[in-house]
Amino acid sequence: MMRSIDDLRQLLERDRIWSAYALADLDPVYISATSWHVNENAAILIYAGFEPAVLFSIGSKAALGDLLKHIPDGRYTYTILKNSRNLIDPFLAVEHEEIMSRMVLDNGSLPKIDSAELKKLNETNLGDVQNLFGNIPDRPDSFNESQLRDGIFFGFYEAHELVSIAGTHVLSKAAGVAAIGNVFTEPQYRNRGLATKASIGVAQTLREAGIETVVLNVAKNNRPALAIYEKIGFRHHCEYYEGQGELQIEAF
Repeated sequence: MMRSIDDLRQLLERDRIWSAYALADLDPVYISATSWHVNENAAILIYAGFEPAVLFSIGSKAALGDLLKHIPDGRYTYTILKNSRNLIDPFLAVEHEEIMSRMVLDNGSLPKIDSAELKKLNETNLGDVQNLFGNIPDRPDSFNESQLRDGIFFGFYEAHELVSIAGTHVLSKAAGVAAIGNVFTEPQYRNRGLATKASIGVAQTLREAGIETVVLNVAKNNRPALAIYEKIGFRHHCEYYEGQGELQIEAF
């Protein structure tokens, strides 16, 4: 078993784009919510900062198989590549699942935007963000208030009401990684490019801060969103499975 954070970081760096969230989770602000199962060629991360906990993996199928038997049974949100998805299939009762695209920002220039009405947000805007997300079915499901405090968020207001937002899921200056997420527009204000402009604002700020790797996730079948992110400057890196389900390893 690997014993040091440095060893774990080296393993994750084998594919830093896929491992962006896990690399950020090594920061002090996140690591207390993590548990790791690691060998020389694979790692499984359980992040307990959300309910259900998030399950992430990297490594060869054989090496992951050695680790899987140590994972506690329970309900998880999983973000895993195809080899891991095939490995856990006999032990997973799926509630819902999508095939996703992990995208990464290229080094080219970002589109120019008129940022006059674009407002940078922080924890003082929490109530406005909660009101925006409300109970709308397609609202972001991985938001918590600490992201406003520790990350980068931009939004648009209309008549003193927040109507569109983009921000980060994680941000680690130490690892040089960030993940754009929490992108959302109130339904009546959609198709005006507001979330696109907010996302560009976030990406530009991250780039100015020297963040080397900026990623985001989008459903593979969401072609309009894929086209928008490609236009901004993101490219596809890999496909993966994102879902929720009950994992029972007792048959191992």
